[in-house]
Formats: sequence, structure tokens, C-alpha cells
Amino acid sequence: MRRISIRAIGVFAFATTPAFAGTFTITTLTNPNRYEPSTLTINVGDTVTFTNTSGFHNVVSDADSVTAFRCANGCDATGGNGDPSGPGWTADVTFPTAGTAPFHCEVHGLAMAGTITIVGTPPAPAISVDPTSLTGTADAGASVTTFFSIANSGDAVLDWSVDTATASCDSPEVVPWLAMDPGAGSVQPGDPTVNVAVGMDATALDAGVYEADVCVHSNDPVNDPLTLPVTFTVTVPDLIFGDGFDP
Repeated sequence: MRRISIRAIGVFAFATTPAFAGTFTITTLTNPNRYEPSTLTINVGDTVTFTNTSGFHNVVSDADSVTAFRCANGCDATGGNGDPSGPGWTADVTFPTAGTAPFHCEVHGLAMAGTITIVGTPPAPAISVDPTSLTGTADAGASVTTFFSIANSGDAVLDWSVDTATASCDSPEVVPWLAMDPGAGSVQPGDPTVNVAVGMDATALDAGVYEADVCVHSNDPVNDPLTLPVTFTVTVPDLIFGDGFDP
């Protein structure tokens, strides 16, 4: 069966500084007071460790920085103390957004400053489901179960949930004859697919054809939600043959 697999395609710019571990260090120095290096290019999601080896300093993002921080003995926003301090402090700052992050020391101002350039796009999940539509047939009063799978071909954790709709997945509503198990979960990058059981129950239905949608919601930034049309055919049981008699 056809498989939906749609993935946002991004252009990744690579750092001019080697970026294998995703962690970089900027050190404070004196004579003259400066950061070393004063310019740095990293990828989205990388972490920079600021280390004070000499002098009385802190590190503070400029007003136009894509990520705000004020750090010395840790950072203000994470329970640390960003006030200027003497040698021996370290502070870690992670940069989740592409852009520039100019910074300076509050003691020495623009005479002690630098800029971090953050490039690329953040990791993201990419959902796919198989099959892309569901069918089932059962006698009135009976039920049937079918399955679909959820896969993650992205590079971040996929969080998903399912519900139902009769008109649009933008407006979910309960469909009494449809049930899913499990109803939510997560798929790590590289993990096997997850199978979702879809129960179609004709206990309270007359013979006929019933239609609805299974809606798969997720944190995939491109494909939310995915809609799986469901067709359920309820038939009249053959009572004569059921009793073992010929017509």
C-alpha cells in the first residue's frame, strides 16, 4: 500500500569552526581583557561553555541577540548568578535558534565583546503512516480490528496521539464505532515502527457503509495532522447458514 512520508527539506550551513561534539568553549583573558575566541560559528542546538580564567568578568548577550543570557557563576535564567565575578566560573549556554548572538562583559563593555553565529535548522521529527486509509467489514453486532503503523524518519523524538473525526481532523469528535489502542506515544529516531490497533464495532450499527477519519496528531512541524479515511461496511449475518441449514 502507498505510504505517506513527507519531510521538510532544509539547507544546512556548516560551522566554520569544527563542530563534532556540539560543545564549544570561549575563555576570558586579560592584558588585554578579551574573549578567546571572540567570534565563533556553531550549529543550532550546540552549547557554548564560557570560562573565566583571569580577571573580574561576566558574559551578557546584547539586546539584539537571538538568545538572551547573563552568566558568570551559572546563568540568571537557570538559577545561577550572572553578576561579574573573579576567576574560576563557568557557564553553559545552548543556542536553539539560528541567528547571531553578540555578547559583552558588563564590567568592560564593548571593549570586551564577541559574537556567536548560529547556523542551520533544529532537529525535527518526521512522521509517516502505513497504510494511508483503513477498511473493515463485519456483520451487524460483531466487530473487526485492523492496524496501521507510525514511523519516525526524523532526527528528533516524535510525539503522537490519535483521535477521530467525521468531517475534518481540524475538528475532532467522538466516533462511537471507532477505537484506537494505543492512543498516544513517542518514537525515538531510528526506533521500530509503532502499530496502532483500530477497532471497528458494529454492535450498535445497522447494515450499511460508515465513514469517518482517524486523525494522527504529532509534533512533526510539517505533517500535523495526518488524516486516514476509514470505511466500515456492516453486513447482515447469514442466519440460515449460521445455523447449518441449506436454503
